Amino acid sequence: MHIRTFLLAGAVTASLLAAPAQAAPVPAALLPAGPVTANATAADVPVSFEASAPKPNILLINTDDQRWDTMRVMPKTMKWLKNARGFDRATVSIPSCCPSRSGLISGRYPHNNKVRHQDDAPNMDMSTTMPVLLRKAGYHTAMAGKFLNSWPLDSPPPGFDHYSAMHGGYQGFKTFTDNKLEWVNAYSTTWYANRLKGWISGFDAADTKPWFAYYAPYAPHRPSTPEAKYKNASVGSCLQPGEADVNDKPAWLKWTKPDTKLADQVCHDQLRTLLSVDDSVDLLLSDLDKRGELSHTLVAFTSDNGYLWGEHNRIEKFVGYLPSLRVPLLLRWDGHVTAGVDHRMTNQLDITATLLAAAGVTLPKNHLDGRSLLGPARTGYILSEYWLDTKNSRVPDWGMLWNGSVQYIENYDQGKLTFKELYHTDTDPGELTNVLHGQVSAADQQLANQLHDQLTAARSCAGSTCP
Repeated sequence: MHIRTFLLAGAVTASLLAAPAQAAPVPAALLPAGPVTANATAADVPVSFEASAPKPNILLINTDDQRWDTMRVMPKTMKWLKNARGFDRATVSIPSCCPSRSGLISGRYPHNNKVRHQDDAPNMDMSTTMPVLLRKAGYHTAMAGKFLNSWPLDSPPPGFDHYSAMHGGYQGFKTFTDNKLEWVNAYSTTWYANRLKGWISGFDAADTKPWFAYYAPYAPHRPSTPEAKYKNASVGSCLQPGEADVNDKPAWLKWTKPDTKLADQVCHDQLRTLLSVDDSVDLLLSDLDKRGELSHTLVAFTSDNGYLWGEHNRIEKFVGYLPSLRVPLLLRWDGHVTAGVDHRMTNQLDITATLLAAAGVTLPKNHLDGRSLLGPARTGYILSEYWLDTKNSRVPDWGMLWNGSVQYIENYDQGKLTFKELYHTDTDPGELTNVLHGQVSAADQQLANQLHDQLTAARSCAGSTCP
């Protein structure tokens, strides 16, 4: 696809084309088989497509359980993304695989897209997901890797011309490729990258339409199995300090005992699996560059959630603490997005809005909960939420707001508020001191009261009313 210029329909603000707004820096750190149909038709939601302007190719890379601070083991990727814009306050709407990935393809919070648990994928209206809309907008579409945990493996993921979708696995795995279920005896990260590369090359050979490619490797999800050549690779230290005193934390946090040996093994193996992701991204972007396609391809790199490596004495995700929520987010779009670090509050719903905007797809203002990163900066707090899921762990329902400096968390039991937490993350990045525990200052209490009202509203927000 040889497209060298692109203009968004309507005015585009300069948020990505100039330096970011100043902000305090954040310190470094069993469904039945058979076809599944969408719950509604596309006619239910009015959608418009910009036909006049050329559109970029789009490559979306979404890893699995990758913390925000792990790009250091991916030097090849970072070399390709040296001119990308990095969002150092990127989070996810929910730190759980299927709900988070559902948010990415729908652009909607779990309380709106109806995917709150790992088994909820068939609940979502698939008629206005990003791949469906992009195909309607004239894009070739392809995906390779993990789709949604509870989406039946023998049912095509909606919106893709070509696909090879898995539920998980590293060396040897089952995948559904263009309506054929197959067992592949290869390393999944690499195999999927090569499969996607072939489809992209085929799209470009036709040279008639732009394409959207979704690469979703299983790495670094546990059990993290490095590729043989990286089994003992040196990835540096990664174990994070635990928390000696958790009396200011909710009761459920105290059920887990620290296991530093396991945490250290987990973090090293997760990092080692990312070495193969690094090779695969290099493969994809090198090929695009060699064929002259990279310069007009919008590349977005992110993950579905973070992971705790010992913080708060836990080794998992699912919780409302920052290591579970923060993910890498980098955007490269030559000539349209400037390099640098962007301190705006953002989450994966904004990626959806951004990619659709770049492709000239417009939805009603109250359909997408995210905001295009090509538009005005969000001010204030960002929302994350979670519901007790027996597929995960015993972490109860919670809701969270964070603005980069202040973090507010509420825990719930069957809808009843049970515990509040407030952290000043600008001075307490490890979330060690809940200032609502013990003697509470008048200022902190007032702030907590205000954030309680904001969180209550945010948990039922839709579209432009979302923070």
